[in-house]
Amino acid sequence: MTNKKTMHQPVKWVISGTGSIAHSFIRDLSLTGVPQEVVAVLGHSEESTKEFAEQHQIPAYYTDLDELLRHVKADVAYVASPHTLHHEQAMAFLEKGIHVLCEKPMTINHEQCTQLVQLSREKDRFLMEGMWIRFLPSITRVLELINEGVIGKITTVKASMRYKAPRDPDNRYFDPELGGGSLLDLGIYPVFLSLLLLGKPDTIKAIGTLTEEGIDEECSMLLHYRNGQHAVLESSLRANTDLPAEITGEKGVIKILDPWYEKATGIEVEVYGQGKIVYPCNWEGHGLHYETSEVLRCLHMDKNESEQMPHAFSLMLLEVMDEVRRQIKVTYDMYE
Repeated sequence: MTNKKTMHQPVKWVISGTGSIAHSFIRDLSLTGVPQEVVAVLGHSEESTKEFAEQHQIPAYYTDLDELLRHVKADVAYVASPHTLHHEQAMAFLEKGIHVLCEKPMTINHEQCTQLVQLSREKDRFLMEGMWIRFLPSITRVLELINEGVIGKITTVKASMRYKAPRDPDNRYFDPELGGGSLLDLGIYPVFLSLLLLGKPDTIKAIGTLTEEGIDEECSMLLHYRNGQHAVLESSLRANTDLPAEITGEKGVIKILDPWYEKATGIEVEVYGQGKIVYPCNWEGHGLHYETSEVLRCLHMDKNESEQMPHAFSLMLLEVMDEVRRQIKVTYDMYE
């Protein structure tokens, strides 16, 4: 890797996507304490992309990826476009020699992710999936508690993410061409948590409720391990939820209180026979600056992947989700 930055040179970002997560990402950039600037944004429509650029004082905006790549010099691209565009855009940035932080899911399927990882290594460019909760203080604290043996060996992980999405034809959640469905958008969080804590399962069982368009409106998953551990996971576009994520061990239970998948209200720890303790969670901003800081750290150390969110984990995550989709019979034919 040859374009290592010093701590005094601003890191130049390109943003792909103009949705709410892209807005939050830019707002959190200043919280890293490292000089950075967004030099261009890529969007879908002229009007919304121009508006995004003006709101965040970004000097250049484009609706054509090739044109952006011809005119813009950047260090890193943050790909926050719809799922189905991740593969094409991330490949293009890597080919151009630009490092990539790509929103989750990294791609639609395991095959596409494999191609990205291979190109990242061929080009010696950094690539990381933007699984931002991996770097949140709440998840870090949970991992510390587990590593300290507070609840003993984990036996069960229970997690769900449900959101009652507006049922209209323009909603991306129900559009197969945009990678719609509860699993890729919401279910990825519970699956991530289970893989983070338990690793790759030995057996996967999944059932889903599909719409007329053939995407999953609801999905339930059971991941089982030969050593007796298991995870019970759920995603839904039909109802909201206020359930905590629950990690049960031989000595007690850890609950990441709602909303566990972002800024949790706290972490409740119950050790059997010793009562409960609640650790409050609070931090400045949305929390995307924690994953950004990891990107910057890796770039400064000339790494092409993060040890905390490595390529192998993203590949495992998509391998599991591919199997879930196979079982519930959800396909994105135009991309597979």
